[in-house]
Amino acid sequence: MRRRGWLRPRRIGCLLILLVIVGIAALWLLGRAVDGVTDRFRDHPAPVAGSPFDTVAPARPASSGSPAIDRITRRGKLIVAVQERRGLAQRSPGSGGYTGFDIAMLDLIARDLGVDPARTSFKPLTGGSREAALGRGEADLALGGYAITAARSAEVGIAGPYLVLGGTEYGIGLPPGDPVLRERVTAVLRRAFDDGTWARRYAEDLGAPVPNPPVLR
Repeated sequence: MRRRGWLRPRRIGCLLILLVIVGIAALWLLGRAVDGVTDRFRDHPAPVAGSPFDTVAPARPASSGSPAIDRITRRGKLIVAVQERRGLAQRSPGSGGYTGFDIAMLDLIARDLGVDPARTSFKPLTGGSREAALGRGEADLALGGYAITAARSAEVGIAGPYLVLGGTEYGIGLPPGDPVLRERVTAVLRRAFDDGTWARRYAEDLGAPVPNPPVLR
């Protein structure tokens, strides 16, 4: 009887120690499980409310406020309606590309809009075809001796004048109803006037004497 009574406390102590060990292990495993669940939700944004598939909606790029600039940004290049004219926009027989005073201004505009000038696509068009292309969104700009007239100004947007030859004012044709694009192009031309780029390109492409730049409207 004394032997049995002496062993009982030891058994109880062992059981208590075992329970403590099991409890600590269980708490540790539970903590690891909670951490894993927390990390899983932290790495994934919350689903979009109302989505039938509980998926995350892709982020949309911020709008520039200009439909044309947004198209240019998505596309990664300019599309230009051009009419060939010597000194302004003339095609190189070797490369098939365009060079001239208008093209130099175009390159400045492309860089300002964040696209590579070398990727510009040209659509050779004449007469009213350029206005139609601008109106349908098939061209972003029109140049190559683009004379500013009342009829054109009523149909499309125009930035300029950036050049006057023989009493005729020339501008850059723009899609209608896009004042943001017009302001951007006008700002590029103004910088070219102010920093000497306009005068330097005039001398290279059109010769001397170099006149003062026209007044932008």
